[in-house]
Amino acid sequence: ASADEGIGADIARFADLVVAEKSSPRPRMDREDERYIDVAEMRDALAELGQILQDQGQTVDLAVYGGSCLMLASNFRESSGDVDAVTFHEDWSIIQKPANAIADRRLWPRDWINNSVQNFLGKTPLDPAHHILQGSYPDPARPGLRVFVPTVHYALAMKLRAMRIDLDEDKDLDDILHLMIAATVKDKAELVEIARTFYPEKEFGGKLYPALDDLWEDYLAAKERLQNDPPRYLG
Repeated sequence: ASADEGIGADIARFADLVVAEKSSPRPRMDREDERYIDVAEMRDALAELGQILQDQGQTVDLAVYGGSCLMLASNFRESSGDVDAVTFHEDWSIIQKPANAIADRRLWPRDWINNSVQNFLGKTPLDPAHHILQGSYPDPARPGLRVFVPTVHYALAMKLRAMRIDLDEDKDLDDILHLMIAATVKDKAELVEIARTFYPEKEFGGKLYPALDDLWEDYLAAKERLQNDPPRYLG
């Protein structure tokens, strides 16, 4: 039997989780009602944050995830509702005070950058092996802020963990498909293994397994559709 055929047993084991997910759907975010930060605004705000930290004699290492990391590292995401981030070493308070000042000047919500993602980082959070330096702000020569993003496999695993069973209702489906293309996923078994590398199976199996066949069909269609301008991540 092929590796893909072996996934059938995994799907059966997670049948109860599938039922639970369907009976307790997550509310959809209404994107039209939310203020979004574009790439230029985010880079400018990170530069301002880096300048404040530099003026304080600080150099802070920050890992950025979600839509904001795709904005910085890919060619397929142009905006995000906020910046999901975690400090590598320092307490979050070192970021919060200058971030609040930036928000007040720009008339942004004070949670424009927040660390709520810290509870969803998986088996080995902040492992340097799974993060890549994206940029130093305001200046690489004298940075106050060094921003890291997850590797393409880690970014994809995070999206798979958060996905919905009903792909038509998943606001992040395009991100998932684009990351799959950027990661050159070769089969369904590899996709499952990417998720399994970063998260316990109980955190993704109940959603990924029942959607796997439909997701793979969407992936093949997206590869064909985007072959002349393929999604790229850190490349």
